[in-house]
Amino acid sequence: MRALRAALGEARRGLRVRRRGALLTAIGIALAAAMLAAAVVVGEGLGGGFGRAARAADLPDIIVRFDSESARLVDERISALPDIASYSTRTEFTNVGIAAGGQQRGDAVAEVMSGSGRPGYAVVAGHNLAPRGSQVLIELGFAQAWHIRLGSTFYVSGLGPQRVVGFVEAPDNVGFPLAKPRVYLSRPAIAARFGRQPNPQVNLAEIWLRNPRYLNEVLVQARATSFGLHDIQFATRSGVKVLLGQAAGIVIDLLVALSVIALVTASVMLAASARAEVQRRLGAIGVRRAVGASRGHIALSQGLEAMMIAVPAAGLGLAVGVLVTNGPDDRLLTMLNEPPPAAGLVLPLAA
Repeated sequence: MRALRAALGEARRGLRVRRRGALLTAIGIALAAAMLAAAVVVGEGLGGGFGRAARAADLPDIIVRFDSESARLVDERISALPDIASYSTRTEFTNVGIAAGGQQRGDAVAEVMSGSGRPGYAVVAGHNLAPRGSQVLIELGFAQAWHIRLGSTFYVSGLGPQRVVGFVEAPDNVGFPLAKPRVYLSRPAIAARFGRQPNPQVNLAEIWLRNPRYLNEVLVQARATSFGLHDIQFATRSGVKVLLGQAAGIVIDLLVALSVIALVTASVMLAASARAEVQRRLGAIGVRRAVGASRGHIALSQGLEAMMIAVPAAGLGLAVGVLVTNGPDDRLLTMLNEPPPAAGLVLPLAA
């Protein structure tokens, strides 16, 4: 009787030890899965954000800024360049006063669109500018920061009240609050209200090439035939990508490093736990082998038992990592004028 009680006590202690070991193992797996999920969310979000934004906005191959000049002269200079698929011009004003919802500031950037050609931005909510009416487009990040809704009244210095008809993302620059707020207006609509200019002044051009492989040749030709234009600054799609990718790359590298550390730590802990578990079970394994259990059967049963711990823990860690990281990652992408990956996360997370 005394021996039976001792055996039962020993069994209870062994069960408690196994439960604690299983709990620690599950915690380690969950933490490693959470870190890995966070790295996947941030890596896929920031790593592929510019590509998604460039495709959605139809980002130009070349962006040219220069001192204000007549639109007719700029059209002549661009039309003389080789391999041009299309182009559009606009006028960019800085330090523009804006107000909405009881808030105001005087350092906004207003871009007056010519009304023809590709816009170079993606309308993510609402619709594009109409040739008539007092309408304005604003960046999505700025709209979220100021709590501006579609249809709201938005005041632009010199133009009065405008109706917000859409939110946009333009990946040629970061958005608010990393940069000054940007708004877009229609030159035809302004001309219809205040009188048409026969030859308006422009200071920005966006150019799309038929074959981007000839970008360097077009840039050389553009510099050679740009007489009449002053203080010219060229920016290319690849240059914008490198500039925006530097900050994102630091974040991705940091999170990947933390994930590697977490995975290595979890692997060491799991290996030590597995070794200790095998040592504790050597007697039981020997008994099972003595009664005829094969090595494959014992290994399979141990593997299935480990999966019963690992799969739920890994699933929980994966879900926690996505939930904790996805919101901040989306907000950061909005500040960078880049769309979130959305369904693009499914396959990397599943892998």
